[in-house]
Amino acid sequence: MHTETAAHWIDNLNLRRHPEGGYYKEIFRSQQQVMRVGARKVRQALTSIYYLLEGTDFSGFHRIASDELWYFHKGSPLLIHVINENGIHTGFELSDTHSGSLSLAVKAGLWFAVEVPSTDGFTLVSCAVAPGFEFGEFEMAQKQEMNALYPQHAALFDKLCRA
Repeated sequence: MHTETAAHWIDNLNLRRHPEGGYYKEIFRSQQQVMRVGARKVRQALTSIYYLLEGTDFSGFHRIASDELWYFHKGSPLLIHVINENGIHTGFELSDTHSGSLSLAVKAGLWFAVEVPSTDGFTLVSCAVAPGFEFGEFEMAQKQEMNALYPQHAALFDKLCRA
């Protein structure tokens, strides 16, 4: 009998460590190109990755310059923490359970972090970014700056900020 584990998916999908936490592999980079309004640089229209978190690992608070769509595939429920433009925190469950959703869109420029709330098992998802993801548009949150901007969420930043 085959038991699916985080190690199984990491090996079979050839995932590698991601700088924000977890494991990933880029699986698509569109040949189509687009230009954001007001931008000077042409971008790929869409990129997509597999992304896996396991146990107590997490994706620390960060933001990107594009919209990001998340799709649940396998494993434990995933909790996506989003801080909106008004500083309001909302947690969204990504899962195949009655309390979750199979997909979620995180709007460009919003701070967000991701964790496996059960702290055991793993979660495998896909993320699609449009216009396409570039590490130059990726910003990790600094705990001190986040606490100054949103002091009401200090406990969350203590838990889900890497620096």
